[in-house]
Order: sequence, then C-alpha cells, then structure tokens
Amino acid sequence: MEKNKAGKYLKYAIGEIVLVVIGILIALSINNWNENRKRQNEEVFLLIDIKKNLETMLMDFTSDTIYNSNGIVQYGKIEHYIANDLPYSNELDSVFGILTFWSSPYITATAYNSLQNKGLDLIKNEELKNNLIKLYEVELQRLIEDYTAGENQLGNVVVEPYIVKKVKRLHNQSLRLARPSDFESLKKDVEFTNILSHIIRQRKRGIEIYKDVMSKMKISIDDIDKELKKRKHNNGYK
Repeated sequence: MEKNKAGKYLKYAIGEIVLVVIGILIALSINNWNENRKRQNEEVFLLIDIKKNLETMLMDFTSDTIYNSNGIVQYGKIEHYIANDLPYSNELDSVFGILTFWSSPYITATAYNSLQNKGLDLIKNEELKNNLIKLYEVELQRLIEDYTAGENQLGNVVVEPYIVKKVKRLHNQSLRLARPSDFESLKKDVEFTNILSHIIRQRKRGIEIYKDVMSKMKISIDDIDKELKKRKHNNGYK
C-alpha cells in the first residue's frame, strides 16, 4: 500500500511539474508575442515620424532651392550691366544686398536619431533600413559637408572680405540693400567678376546637390508609405 501511495504521489508530482512547465512556456510565449508586438508598433511609429521629418525637410529644401535659384537670376543682372557697360541703377541695390546671402539646408533628424538609440535593427525591411541609413548618413551629410561647407568657405574667405571693402550696406533704408562705392571701377575689376562667377557657380552646384538629395528623399518617403500599407494590410497597427 505504501508503494502504491508513493507511486500515486510521484505521478501527481510529475503531473504538477509538467503543468507548471507548460504554464511557464505559455507565459514566455505570450511575453515574447507581446514584446514582438511592442517592437512592431515602435517600428511603425518611428517610420511614421521619419516620414514626417522627411516631408518637412522636402518642403524646406524646395524653399531653399527656389531662394537660391532666384539669387542666381538676380546676380545675372549685375553680369548684364557689366557686359553691356550700363550705368548703375537703383534696382541693383537689392541685388548687391543679397550678394552674400544664400539659403542653407537644415536637417530634421529627430526620428532617425530615436531609431539609432533604439537600434537600427528595429526596422525589419533590410532594403528600407539600408536606404534610410544611406540617406541620413551619406546623402544628407554630403549636402551639409560638401555644399554648405563650400558656401561658408567661399563666403568667409573670399566674398565677405571683398564686399566689405567695395560695397556699402544701406542699412538706414533696409538691411537687404547695398550699393558699390564705385560701380564704374567695379565693372572693370577682374577680381569682382571672378568672385561673382564663383558665387553663381557655387549656387548652381548647390541646387544640383539639393535636387539629387531631394529625389532620394522622395524615394524613401514612397518606400516608407509602401511598408506602412503592407504592415496595415497584413497585421494592422494602432
């Protein structure tokens, strides 16, 4: 009888252990499912935020290129006056006033920085992840380090020192107006015409870089859209 009781207790104990193990495995599975679901939601929310950041930058960059393109047109007026040996006109005051002005890119990367902090592997779509890394860490950096750095170098080292000597700011009328002290001598100054050509060339080059980066930004926005639609169709998200 004692042996039978012991056998029953052993079977009962083994059954209890099996139930506990199964319970633990179920709990772990539920926990893993919840964690995966949480990471999927985090990924979706970050992709939405990255898309918003890219759309904001796209609007800003469009404004930058419009401003810089208009500046090139305005600088062309000075070239026209010099090429045709025309006397100075007050319409050039606004052109000389913006000779040292340009619009530089501002990178909005709050969502991408959050993604880096959480881990880039949060994005499961490898192609999308790699394209975003390249966009933020290569293309956008090229816009800053190549174009903006070039503008700053040209402006600080070449343009501004020359303009300070040759052009007077009409600050009593407007902060965006300026006039050369002697336009007739300026027309014959090869250094000035060279500087003007460098400014125009730098601005044109910048617009080309802008447009190339903007094209890649649009592709990334479309790719994020496709990924979000696919997730919504397959799994749904809040």
